[in-house]
Amino acid sequence: MRRTNGTLRLGLTDAGKTILCGTGYVALAALIVPAFGVLSVLVSIVLMALLVGFVLRPKIQMSGNLPDRIIVDQTVRLRYVLKNVANLPAYNLCVRFSALPEAIEQVEGGSMVTRLGPGEITEVTVAIRPKRRGYYRIKQPICQSSFPFNLFSFGTLADDEQTLIVLPSFSRLQIPLRRLSRYVQDSGARLTGHTGAFLEYVGNRPFVSGDSPRRIDARAWARLSVPATKEYNDDFDSYTALVLDTGVPNVRLRPRSNEIKELEAAVSLCASVAFTINNDCLIDLLLAGPDLHQFTAWSRIVRLDKIHEILAGVEPSKSYSLDRVAPILTERFYKISEAYFILLSWNEMYRQLLELAGQAGCRSTVLLIHPPSRMHVDQDDVNWTGNVRFLLPDEILMGQIKRL
Repeated sequence: MRRTNGTLRLGLTDAGKTILCGTGYVALAALIVPAFGVLSVLVSIVLMALLVGFVLRPKIQMSGNLPDRIIVDQTVRLRYVLKNVANLPAYNLCVRFSALPEAIEQVEGGSMVTRLGPGEITEVTVAIRPKRRGYYRIKQPICQSSFPFNLFSFGTLADDEQTLIVLPSFSRLQIPLRRLSRYVQDSGARLTGHTGAFLEYVGNRPFVSGDSPRRIDARAWARLSVPATKEYNDDFDSYTALVLDTGVPNVRLRPRSNEIKELEAAVSLCASVAFTINNDCLIDLLLAGPDLHQFTAWSRIVRLDKIHEILAGVEPSKSYSLDRVAPILTERFYKISEAYFILLSWNEMYRQLLELAGQAGCRSTVLLIHPPSRMHVDQDDVNWTGNVRFLLPDEILMGQIKRL
């Protein structure tokens, strides 16, 4: 739990702004007609609210966590613990974010705490919803009080900031896996076959229900006087590559949000594919536009988190060349079972990558994010990949794609 003390912040409530505007109008009117009595009352109320609010300003210790990662368009409720560390009670407390990025909105503020005595503790919940993926710098929320007349707000603003990663939307899809595998140790020969075709003996363990009788270690059983099972290390696994096209030179922007619908659909689909196949395959690399990311040194779970974090920050590229990463891809394709190409358009560059994958024995699946009526693709160039599908951006963004 993070604790924030911060600095004092003075602000005006909506009622306070109205009173100050009214005071200004009355002051101008007092130059023409006798209205000094009304002006004196208004000034007295404003000064009294300012003085009493400052004397009884809250001294609240706020504890809570802002998550590191959230998913776009999903409402996240944040729990904060408030403790009054002053010797006086605090009144009319609420918790809210004072300055959120435009892409993140607060949809539900903490309920008003009418009174919090000295040393007392209470909990409040604040809900936020991100409208666009990306990386954002966010400060902790502010705990403020509008006591006594709801004209001024006195609060404690935290000085530290935190990076919030908004991940693209993703879901589990139905993807037919071909169960191909490659030998993935760089020091070994390249082989192709079913998972578990060649196993390396690494030891034995106690026999448990469900173990195959063929793997009973008779020698260990005789030595230990208890049944033992041979344990093997499988050197074969299905390695997969993800290729995401980010080139959008002539794509319309979505009104008011500056989002490119086709690119957001492609990023969301890429995140869904990674989420779906992660338990059955090892995702070896991600090519997002011109940027190549390799995950050889990462564990299976960490790979998925890294991929989603990378996709959160993907930006459109008007044009790029893959000459720099083509040699690396050519080498890795020989150790990859299948590659998923998520493309916004069909061009010579990706046709060459598909040819490299095919020559290396890597099976490819091409997903084109574009209406078929507007695609000009030579089917003879892509039929050999084994699986080509046209997808509409709206279907992906609305979650209507369940099976590939």
